[in-house]
Amino acid sequence: LDGFIIYFLFWYVEDLAAATNTGNIKLLEGLIVAAETLGGEVVFFSISGKILERFGHVHSFSMCFVNYALGLALISLVPNPWWVLPIELCFQGPTYALTYTTVVAYANELAPPGASATMQGIAAGMDDGIGYAIGSITGGILYKYIGGKSALQVFSSLGVFCSVIHLVLHKTYLKGHEAPVILNGNNEVVYKPPKEAVEITRST
Repeated sequence: LDGFIIYFLFWYVEDLAAATNTGNIKLLEGLIVAAETLGGEVVFFSISGKILERFGHVHSFSMCFVNYALGLALISLVPNPWWVLPIELCFQGPTYALTYTTVVAYANELAPPGASATMQGIAAGMDDGIGYAIGSITGGILYKYIGGKSALQVFSSLGVFCSVIHLVLHKTYLKGHEAPVILNGNNEVVYKPPKEAVEITRST
């Protein structure tokens, strides 16, 4: 979803501006970036820890998909490109910032003892690498053949679908296949050296 937004949001904004004879489009694009970064990401990167504590990784991740779906749907319905500015201001935090934090924290939670940094790196790489590639390629094909508005709506529907599938899979299958977490007397996670972590993982 992020792959499509990053590479095609401004393309759609410019197409919409041309269709509605809206000026100052480069100013708008700069304001959108500022709103996303300063108004959305900074705030949600700061409070995402509390959100994860309140709702947990699984529900937060499913909620992120719903946030993406709602944001994309709203963008597809705006009559004027300037409406994208408040939408991105409100949704960049609950989508990108919260998703990235949840992915990294979730990877840390699921990692075998001693493999936390490796798992976080793999998760972030899958998101920023393979995820962006798939999103941009799929988005480009959809944008070409069905147009920007319909492509946004397709990705919005995909967000809802992914949210439901993620929640159902976790509740029915993944929950019983998580690696065991080793705690000390203070109920804190114990991180073992790599060699010990490998042996613990093999024995489970």
